[in-house]
Amino acid sequence: MDAYRREIKGTIFFFILYLLVCHTGVWSLVIGTNNDVRVLGFPIHYFVAIILGWFGVLAVSIWWNIWADRLEAEIEKSKPSQADAAAKEPG
Repeated sequence: MDAYRREIKGTIFFFILYLLVCHTGVWSLVIGTNNDVRVLGFPIHYFVAIILGWFGVLAVSIWWNIWADRLEAEIEKSKPSQADAAAKEPG
């Protein structure tokens, strides 16, 4: 049951992380929209939107997938095997 609680907490954590990474308009307000500062030819707020919006979501998705696969393996280990379940059945 502990793994299921971790799954709920992890889902909430990654949801909040997605919100922070996806809503780059808020980050533009924090950083500012000074067009004098440029990165790779883009104004800084455009560059932040590109990095967080595209690559940030990709990184969070990969991290969540790896975390979920490890948690799923832990849940599978904690379940009784089919041979154990068949041995306990009367008949």
